Amino acid sequence: MSLCNSLKVIGSTAEKEAFLVSLCAVGKPTVVSFLNAHALNLAQKNIRFTAHLREADYLLRDGIGITVLMRVLGKDPGLNMNGTDLIPEIIERFKGRKIALCGTLDPWLAKAAEHIKNEMGQRIIVCLDGFQDHHVYIEELQQKKPDLIILAMGMPRQEELADKLARTLDFPVVVINGGAILDFMAERFPRAPAFWRRIKLEWAFRFFQEPFRLFGRYILGGFSFSLLMVKLKVRERKGAS
Repeated sequence: MSLCNSLKVIGSTAEKEAFLVSLCAVGKPTVVSFLNAHALNLAQKNIRFTAHLREADYLLRDGIGITVLMRVLGKDPGLNMNGTDLIPEIIERFKGRKIALCGTLDPWLAKAAEHIKNEMGQRIIVCLDGFQDHHVYIEELQQKKPDLIILAMGMPRQEELADKLARTLDFPVVVINGGAILDFMAERFPRAPAFWRRIKLEWAFRFFQEPFRLFGRYILGGFSFSLLMVKLKVRERKGAS
C-alpha cells in the first residue's frame, strides 16, 4: 500500500486551523511527520523508515512531488503542509509552554534557539545537538517534560527517534520531525524568495545554492521518484482491473 494512503489530507484553512488547535491539547505523545518526494524514495529502500512514517499520528503532504503523485493516482492532495512554513506556525501556538530542540549542531542550534526565544518569544528548556545516542534524548526529555519537541536530525534518524519517544515518554507532548528547520531558523541555509516558492520551485533554489550536496537528492532522486510514480500508477491500474 502506498504511503500516500497514510497521509492526513488537510483540504482547507479551516481544517488546518482545527489541526493546529488539536496539537495544543494532545493527551499522549503525538508524532507529526512529513512525506515529500525524498522521504518516499528513502521508504522504498528502508522498511523500518516506512513503518515509522505509517505509525506517525499525523503524516502530512510536503511539496510539489507528492502533489503530482497524488493527482496521478486520482487523489486530492489538499493543502501543501510544507514543514519549513508550518513548523514555525506550530511553535507560535505553544507560546508560554515548554519547548525542546534536538538536532543540527552548534553554532546553528544555539542560533536557532536564540531566534525562537528572542524573536518568537518562546520558552526553550532543552537544547541537544543531533548526534547523541537515543537514550540521551529519552532521559533528558523524560526528566524535563516539554510540551513540544522539534527533532531536526534528517531522515530517517529523526523518525526512528520520534517512534521511540512516542513509545517511551509518559506525558502528553507533540513530537515534530522537522528535517532542516533549525538550520533554516538559524539562517544556515537561505529560504527561497517568495516568487520561487509561489511557482513551486523552492527545491530548485536550494539545489542552486548547494548543487554538490543536493545533486543526489534532487536530480538523481527526481529521476527515481518519476520511475516510482509510473510504478505506483501501473500497480493501481492492475489492482482496479
